[in-house]
Amino acid sequence: MQKPVSTLVLSLMLLAGTTAAALADDHGHAAPAHGDSHATDDHGGSSHGSDSHATETKKPVASTPAKKTPASTAKPAPKAKAKPAEKPTAHAGEPAEAKSDALTSKADEENTAPAPKIVPVSMKTAAETPTADQALQLLIEGNSRWVSNRTENPSTEVSRRAEVSANGQKPFATVLTCADSRIPLERAFDRGVGEIFAIRVAGNIAGESETGTIEYGLEHLKTPLLVVMGHTKCGAVAASASGAQLHGAIGRLVGHVQPALDRAKKANPGLEGDALVAATVRENVWQSVYDLLKNSPEIREQASTGKVKVVGAIYDLATGKVEFMGEHPWQREVLAALNTGTSEATGTESKTATVDEHAGH
Repeated sequence: MQKPVSTLVLSLMLLAGTTAAALADDHGHAAPAHGDSHATDDHGGSSHGSDSHATETKKPVASTPAKKTPASTAKPAPKAKAKPAEKPTAHAGEPAEAKSDALTSKADEENTAPAPKIVPVSMKTAAETPTADQALQLLIEGNSRWVSNRTENPSTEVSRRAEVSANGQKPFATVLTCADSRIPLERAFDRGVGEIFAIRVAGNIAGESETGTIEYGLEHLKTPLLVVMGHTKCGAVAASASGAQLHGAIGRLVGHVQPALDRAKKANPGLEGDALVAATVRENVWQSVYDLLKNSPEIREQASTGKVKVVGAIYDLATGKVEFMGEHPWQREVLAALNTGTSEATGTESKTATVDEHAGH
């Protein structure tokens, strides 16, 4: 009779132990809770089994760990969704697609860039040369674009180079200016290949070589416009104004500037330094114009008959702006005197005030 009782007691004890284990599990003390805690650790959450279990059973316990756990485990979710997305959105593949879009945009700009280019007047008229006034306007407009950083760079494409190579040059302007590297001539007028016949020499003087080259531009290339352009802070003019002792060829070259310096001093007693250089730069432009008219019957004849327009100009190194001063203020008198041969045309020794009055006309 005792054995059945023992069996019954044993069964009751086992049942009680199972119930106690279940109750302990409900409070998060059983061993399986550690497994849940480890799973939570994999996502960066708390290592306490009670917190993990509280999340799984979703009990209304207002505890800080319970709130942090779902937040931390939810972080990978957006990333998992973002990976397969390949659309050009701000959340999917942003760095790669942004780079791709930038390259595509750049390629589109490069492909469409040539379309809005303005065809130069000289190209439109092909075999027909622009008039002197049209040529001057092209230079004025081009310089305006250069100053305002809106250059179009016309006639610089490969086809243009091939064209002038095959068909010859047809520039619309001859320009005598200084060799100073700070004057990018074609860029300063926003013109291209074969449009400007350039002669460059220190001090923009009109010596024999320069005069002969200009004659070629006016007579053989038929340019209707001749521009003699000086520039601010000219080294050759400054050397002359400072009385520097120069020898050899450079000394003879700067000697061409002396008459302009003498006139600047005569018209402006007491003028020194940069102010004297600036005044001499202007006078030196007129000196070169006078030398060309005096020493070249061909240039003088074309200027007298109106086949060629001769204008003076000053380039500002700092701004890139060109001041067009118009024709020599005493050009009519100079031409008359030189053509009759009765005078040495001392009209170039006019007062600076009178010359300035005609500047820009």
